[in-house]
Amino acid sequence: MRFDTVKENLGSMECAFLIIGSYLRFKKSGNIKSIFLLFLLFFSFNSFGQREMQFNHYSPAYFDSIRLLVYDTATEHYVIEAHRLSGENEIVIDGQLNEPAWWKAEHKGNLLEKEPFPLIPMSEETEFAILHDDENLYIGVWCWDSEPGKIIQQLSPRGTSAPDHLMFFIDSYHDHRTGYKFVVSPTGVQVDELRYDDVKRDNNWNGIWYSEGSVDENGWYAEVKIPFFNFRYPRNSTQTWGFNLMRNISKNASRGQWKPHLPEWDNTTRMSQLGHIENIRNIHSGRTFEIRPYGVASFSESAAQNPLKTFSFGGDIRYSPGPNLTADFTFNPDFAQVDADIFEINLTRFPTRFKELRPFFTERINIFNTPLELFYSRRIGAKGDILGGIKMTGKLQHGIEFGVLGNLTGKSLFSSSVQNVENALFSVMRVKKDILGSSNVGILAATKEDAENYNRIVGVDGSFMLNTNNIVDFQVASGQTEMEYDHNMAYNLAYVRTGDLMGVKLNFDRVEPAFEINRVGYIQKEPDRGWNKWIGLFRISPRINKYHIRRITANLEYENKKDLFTSRYIDRWLEIYPDFIPDQKFGTVVQTDTGERTISGGIKEANNFETGGDLTVNFINEMSVFAELKYFSDTELTGSYSGNVIKMSYATRPLSLGPQFAGKLSASKGTLYNFDQKYVGSQKSLSADGEGRFMHNIITKLQGGFTKTYNPENENDGQYFKLSSNTTWMFTKDFFIRVHAQGIFGTTYYEQKQIYNDYLLSGLLSWEYQPGSFLYLAYNEARFDILDSGIDRNFDFKNRTVVLKVSYFFSI
Repeated sequence: MRFDTVKENLGSMECAFLIIGSYLRFKKSGNIKSIFLLFLLFFSFNSFGQREMQFNHYSPAYFDSIRLLVYDTATEHYVIEAHRLSGENEIVIDGQLNEPAWWKAEHKGNLLEKEPFPLIPMSEETEFAILHDDENLYIGVWCWDSEPGKIIQQLSPRGTSAPDHLMFFIDSYHDHRTGYKFVVSPTGVQVDELRYDDVKRDNNWNGIWYSEGSVDENGWYAEVKIPFFNFRYPRNSTQTWGFNLMRNISKNASRGQWKPHLPEWDNTTRMSQLGHIENIRNIHSGRTFEIRPYGVASFSESAAQNPLKTFSFGGDIRYSPGPNLTADFTFNPDFAQVDADIFEINLTRFPTRFKELRPFFTERINIFNTPLELFYSRRIGAKGDILGGIKMTGKLQHGIEFGVLGNLTGKSLFSSSVQNVENALFSVMRVKKDILGSSNVGILAATKEDAENYNRIVGVDGSFMLNTNNIVDFQVASGQTEMEYDHNMAYNLAYVRTGDLMGVKLNFDRVEPAFEINRVGYIQKEPDRGWNKWIGLFRISPRINKYHIRRITANLEYENKKDLFTSRYIDRWLEIYPDFIPDQKFGTVVQTDTGERTISGGIKEANNFETGGDLTVNFINEMSVFAELKYFSDTELTGSYSGNVIKMSYATRPLSLGPQFAGKLSASKGTLYNFDQKYVGSQKSLSADGEGRFMHNIITKLQGGFTKTYNPENENDGQYFKLSSNTTWMFTKDFFIRVHAQGIFGTTYYEQKQIYNDYLLSGLLSWEYQPGSFLYLAYNEARFDILDSGIDRNFDFKNRTVVLKVSYFFSI
């Protein structure tokens, strides 16, 4: 093995990137067509210092010795002993690390880089120590820095990654499958997430823990206290937990770990590849009940409703009889503090899938995740108030994990709505069993019961880790409604080969026409229509680490698809669209004496494909360039057609890694099936997302997008524009004000010009006055424009809401 000298110039650099700037038109055979004009944008950045790395200083034997330690399965070489605090010791979480216990504990360090130069010692030293008492784990870290003036200190909302930060990975159950990630910055800002199935993550989880940081002339320091009630762990008197620590240094765009991450692995920090914390003794969770009552005072009005003042209350109770069993109960939950969904330009026939942000439905919800999304929690409460709910999750002996969730919806006693709402019962049950080392099998059952209507779902799934880099997943599921049609099954089988340099994914997906889950789960599917798909993807992603390039990733993909139609599907189109005539290959339209139209004869299957690839170039300074080209065929009831899609984007270095401003510019052009008009057209889109820090405690995000659509004659038949801004002003890491404004504007030119625009303004004051206890003041106002069939209204009032909510957390 030979390593050449690599010089990483992180100073002033110019990086060229091709974007879509304009369209040239030229005449060919009497037709006017469009092509892309590519031009160069040059950027110069001076945010980084020069860094020189002499790889030939490290012999092949050096790298081999590290691999021997990491791959040694007989002995774990990366071990730290947790120091148990005596009764008189007290750790004050202030980021100073000045208690004597920190110096009595064992210290470890010597972090090796993960990026950009794997296995090379980090440019700055790091030390850490671990303490514990009966109810808490403490982690102290000394991040030494020869240039402390370059440490970036920022205040951000919880969940926001900082340029300089530490990550702690903890496998408390020590099953090499599940775990937790905790992230802390020099100002004590927190990020956390759950890990499961070794490589999967759930960033909706929010633990209750304590952190502070400080900076001086020698570097920065982090002091963390994590109560044991956050973890699931065995009941043994003496325990060993999985652990690793990662440090991110923004000034030279590097990150490194205590237990090294080998370059031949994929980029994910796996729960099966952690070091150890040993000698954790005689611990307990310290609380059985957690109670969060709340009270809400609100004022609301709308165009259809007079002003109304309401007062309501509710709350959450968590019962934890042990570290591995949790039951959550909620009564009249309120989510006034949850951010509004961002408007999206959606030109498909399928509804946008929005992220779940409501706390009751984000806590340990990963147990319900399956390859097919049989459960999508945003369905709950979409058409009615949530009256109450229960959720139980736990992990038992012999690797059995389970989850149960039930919710009732209807009209709350405190509701101000004048609309009719559905009265429904949602329930989900899930059991998963660990088998064969790092593999598992599971079953999920879910239902929505609404009077005489229902959607009942059952699925069996499994994930088999053949070895470190080879995974096989499968799922078989049925989705039935009150219509009780046959052919209501779905099958999914996937093989994934991971790796740092190359990867492969093979996937088979069969969804039968009567498979229906969209009242409980989420799938982009129309009723009574299905498909068979074979998908193959090959990835190659070599590390370059010179010429200003960190890595290049290329993906090649091919999909073979058979669309499955039914007579019911075609008949519904004929009913909804009285003038519609399907392509003759689907059969003949027959009209009865009563005027009902049905289809007779014809094909019910159509073969299609999609092929293409994409290329991503990641630069040393974390900027990136992306390009994608796809060519495909597809079939709708109007007939078969083919088309292509071209996408390009450029992203600056993310704000989370240090720059004052960051952004992403994207452009695309391609074929579009206009579902409203039943014809094949095209679209061109341009979007720009940006964010910036005007001060260390003020963050602003801007998102904009513009799309134009064209009919088959290449005439503009629609244009859509969205714009949103979100500004957060942090007073402390626990107190902030957020102002959010957004609008979406749509204009179509079919038989006549039609306009429909939506506007939303919202504000939120959030104060976590003690861990887990909040005060919120929220304001929302919506307005709209409409121009359609003689209706002309401009910036008309839709609704307005003001909410004051106070919650209090305590435990017994």
